[in-house]
Amino acid sequence: MPPKRSASDANGSGKKANGGGKSSGKGAAEKSSRRILVTAGEGQTGRLIIDLLATDDDYTSKYDELTALVFSEEAKSVLEEYDSVKVIIFDPKDDEMLVKSMELVDTCLLIPPARKDKAKITRQLIDAAKKAKTVQNLVFLSSVGADYAERDKQPRLREFIDLEVLAMQPKGDPSTGDTGHSPCIIRAGFYAENLLLYTKQAQGEGKLPIPIGENHKFAPVALGDVAQVAAHVITSEGPHGLADDVRSQILVVTGPQLVAGPELAQAASQALGTKMEFEAIDEATAKKILNSPQGAEVDEAEREYLLEYYSLVREGKTNYTATTSMLAYFGTRGQEPTEFFATYSEEFKPKKRRTAAHAKASVPTRTSNRNKGKATSVTVEDVDEDESMGDAGALRKTVTKDL
Repeated sequence: MPPKRSASDANGSGKKANGGGKSSGKGAAEKSSRRILVTAGEGQTGRLIIDLLATDDDYTSKYDELTALVFSEEAKSVLEEYDSVKVIIFDPKDDEMLVKSMELVDTCLLIPPARKDKAKITRQLIDAAKKAKTVQNLVFLSSVGADYAERDKQPRLREFIDLEVLAMQPKGDPSTGDTGHSPCIIRAGFYAENLLLYTKQAQGEGKLPIPIGENHKFAPVALGDVAQVAAHVITSEGPHGLADDVRSQILVVTGPQLVAGPELAQAASQALGTKMEFEAIDEATAKKILNSPQGAEVDEAEREYLLEYYSLVREGKTNYTATTSMLAYFGTRGQEPTEFFATYSEEFKPKKRRTAAHAKASVPTRTSNRNKGKATSVTVEDVDEDESMGDAGALRKTVTKDL
């Protein structure tokens, strides 16, 4: 299941707090001439941003053309439902095609792909934008915590700083023409949707196993909130490209509440109406979960990223919140932890199952598959007993920094 479109209210409806999501038609703004390219369009982050731009009336009139860059022929199918979105396929051997693609746009949302060679690909895309000299508005999606990461201990996080530098360089380089004249960097926090990795343990054991201690804090942010900020930024307009309140800014976007593991479990318990417990696990156990079928769809580089971020949490380097952007643009702090768990209640809430409670000789019925389908004489009652979720469904909903 894809992540929710937005988390700026409890329902995830995604409408701005200072206005409705639907345009009235009468007196509506004229359509913009902006031409936007979103890279890594098949990833969870890119797809959600494209969905907002293509279907939400807050954004549909704020650009003329929308193009998505994807990394394989198969990935095109992810965006087939959007008739208005052009799709191009990244070919690392065809620099000329990349430059021509960049020449057709004036705004690029550069999302590093969730793969081991993301730094190399991002450099290639920035170089193409420089050669095109037309990409006035260059927006780079980075990561919270990258500035606190140490190169020898958290290299996957730290490389975002190197990429930020590359994205900002065209601003002071006249040879790149218009490219990068109006830049913006968005540092997205740890996605709350990454907690969906642990739905198997949540449903089966009533536990959230996270590799941090009981007193270590961080502020998970809903992917929907990051998508809203990104969509707002790339469609904003000012006299020099992007609107003045985003142009040349580094926007840090975290969740609204700083939580430790037990507080996260308490929020889940409140939202789900059932007890959920936090379990502090070590890094070896965290790796085991990521390397199990639960983590099958997470790229190796992203597994490393997740583990590095948790190490930042343990080092006390994530003890802050940053909600200024959400408040300024949408009038809300963003989705609270209880709202997140309520939104994904079906994924986290332990299941009820029918189980043999009292044996009686006269009523034959089928038991749970622990008895391999054999019939025994029992009376069945509904009791609140945890039922383990299968591995296959857990990770489809996991979101990592692709972003």
